Amino acid sequence: MNSNQKVKTSAKNTKTIVAKPAEEKAEGKKDGTRLSSVAAAIRLLKVFNEENAELGISTLSRQLKASKSTVHRLATTLLAEGLLEQDPVTERYRLGLGLFSLGALVRQRLSVTSVAKDLLTDLRDEVRENVELAVLKGHSITYIYDFESPEAVRLRPRLGMSALAVDSALGMVMIAFQNEDKIKEMLIGTEPRLSAARRKELYKEIERIRIDGFAAEEENAKLGAICVAAPVRNADGSVTSAIGVTVPDQRVDAKRMEMLSRRVVETAQAISLRLGYISDQPDLHT
Repeated sequence: MNSNQKVKTSAKNTKTIVAKPAEEKAEGKKDGTRLSSVAAAIRLLKVFNEENAELGISTLSRQLKASKSTVHRLATTLLAEGLLEQDPVTERYRLGLGLFSLGALVRQRLSVTSVAKDLLTDLRDEVRENVELAVLKGHSITYIYDFESPEAVRLRPRLGMSALAVDSALGMVMIAFQNEDKIKEMLIGTEPRLSAARRKELYKEIERIRIDGFAAEEENAKLGAICVAAPVRNADGSVTSAIGVTVPDQRVDAKRMEMLSRRVVETAQAISLRLGYISDQPDLHT
C-alpha cells in the first residue's frame, strides 16, 4: 500500500468518527425548544372552557405549572396570531376569533355522512326499525344510509335509491325548511307536474311540518309503512338532509308514533349540533 492510499484511508476513517459541528447541535436543541413551545401553547389554549372563559396570567401559570414569564411569552405570541384576545380593562385572556376561523375550516370538511353514522345506528338499535338518512338533490331525494331493522318482519332498505321529494316524509321535511322562493320552485317545477289542488295540500302540510318540527308519511314511498322524518341543519341553518324512521304500519300505534317522532327529532338535533348548528340562531327559511 503506497503513502497516498494510506492518507485516503486515514481521511475516510476520520470522517466516520467526526463529531457533529456545534451549530448542528445548537439547531437540534433549538428544534426541541420550538416543539416544546408549541406543545405548551396548545396546553394553554386547552385550559379555557365554558367555566373559565377568561383567565389571567397567574391562573394560567398555576394551571400549566409554568412560570409567569413563560406563560406571558406564550400568551403574547398567541395574542399576536389572533388565537387569544385580551380584555383591555382586566387584562385577562380569552380564546380569539382566529380559533373560530380554524374551526370553520374543520366544519367545512365534515359531512353529514361522517358525523351521523353512529347516532343513526344507535337509534336503529333503540327503536329496532329501519333508520334512514337522505339528501336533497334537485326535486328528488337520495337515500345515503338505510340501516335495516333487526326484526324478522322488516322493510327492504332503500340505500342508494331516489324518490321525488314531495312523495316522502324525508323529502317534505327538507322542503318545508327552505325559503319561500325555493319551496315555490320545488312544488311548481316537480315532474310530473302537480295539480293546483295537490300543491295546496302540500303547502298546508309544510305549515304543519314547520309547527311540529317533523314530517309523517303514510304509504307514499312504501306501501304499508309509516315514516317519521326530521330535518338536519348545517352550520349555517340550511337544510339539505334529513333522517327518518320507517316502520311497518302494524307495529305503530299513537303512543309509539309519539315516541318515534320525539327520538327522530332529538337525533336530528344531535347531528345538527355536530355539524356546528347553534339552535338559537335564525333559521334560513324565515
